[in-house]
Amino acid sequence: MKSSKPYLTQNISAIFQNGFPSGYLNDVKYWGNISREELHSLLPDGTAKLLTMDVDFGNNCSLRCPHCFRRDDRFDKIDSDHQALSPEEIIGYIKEAKELGLKEIKILGRGEPFENPDFLGFLREMTSMDIGVGIFTKGHVLGSDALARKYNSQYGINTNEELITELYRLKVSIFLGFNSFNKEMQEAFVGVGVGFGSSPIKEYVKFRDGALIALVKAGFNKYIPGEATRLAMIAAPIKPENVEEVFDIFTWARARNIYMLSCPTVMSGKGSDELERGYEKYSGSTLDQSNLYIADLEKLYVRIYKWSIDTNLISAAKLKEDGISMYPGCHVCNQTAAGFYLNLSGQINLCAGRCDESTIFSSDIRKEKSLKDVWMRCPNYKRAMNKNVFNCHCPARDNISIPADFYKKIEAEI
Repeated sequence: MKSSKPYLTQNISAIFQNGFPSGYLNDVKYWGNISREELHSLLPDGTAKLLTMDVDFGNNCSLRCPHCFRRDDRFDKIDSDHQALSPEEIIGYIKEAKELGLKEIKILGRGEPFENPDFLGFLREMTSMDIGVGIFTKGHVLGSDALARKYNSQYGINTNEELITELYRLKVSIFLGFNSFNKEMQEAFVGVGVGFGSSPIKEYVKFRDGALIALVKAGFNKYIPGEATRLAMIAAPIKPENVEEVFDIFTWARARNIYMLSCPTVMSGKGSDELERGYEKYSGSTLDQSNLYIADLEKLYVRIYKWSIDTNLISAAKLKEDGISMYPGCHVCNQTAAGFYLNLSGQINLCAGRCDESTIFSSDIRKEKSLKDVWMRCPNYKRAMNKNVFNCHCPARDNISIPADFYKKIEAEI
């Protein structure tokens, strides 16, 4: 099986050979990780600030990821009866959120954002508004001259390097999907070979690797003391197929000042089905298959945290203070105490991790009095007003796909 690791290692040098320097900031810009000092900050009228927001932009996607949490009618539907928010409407709601304290957003989907010809113009608008943007992308547009030109020629951009150079100039971080070094496994994660015919996306892994190299060349992972990196690799979801490889990806990325985030499958869209299918890895066992997967997850988390402490990425004191993160070795998740998810249909959700009646705060923002009104009446706002909240773990998964004692078991092993 062909691996990208030798090629990427040859082209991307390690920055930290013997651990991390004192004061290293274990974070990535514009992810929505909120500090203790800022998390429960208030507006002059006493309203808790809405500091971060997840946002959809566009609906186009050439990939067919079998675990996709968004392109599934169980999350929301975009059709003649359910209109997508226009770019102008999205910008309008972001301006409204800025009045509530918004500093940064994450672009999650609903499609591949770089396949939207309006996206670069949107990013320029966000920079002009002083809003940082973290972008989830599978990277094929960023790794292909032809695709970069196809979606961005109207901006005078004709190569992927020109596109990445422009992105570096903007207030942007890139969160690059990266589930495996193995070519065949990575292709399975993005659905390559499923109904594409002669589509250039059949070269997905080549484009993804090219995007990573070009992003590093542009300086997205440049180490600046006291500042967070602007580049992340995202091995999400962790499934039975790749659980044993995630540690290798984590250590490879972190040595290169690339944030590396991983987490189990979300309980929304196709992700709800994909985990169950993945249990086939454990077929034939006399033990419950889901328990075997959780045991593998626990081992992975423990291994990542032990390495992180040994290399000074995280201090033992900091880990004790903050607790175990849903994202092993990374900043704890507290976004459900600092904002919510505005998706393309106008629906407002707890976050991207789950979509059901209890996690939908508004069926359509266009029918609401205001964004502020939705914010102040939702459960996330109660967390924002509770000064004892910092590490939210994962309200979308905890006690549903993650057992109640998951975090305590990991703590006990470190």
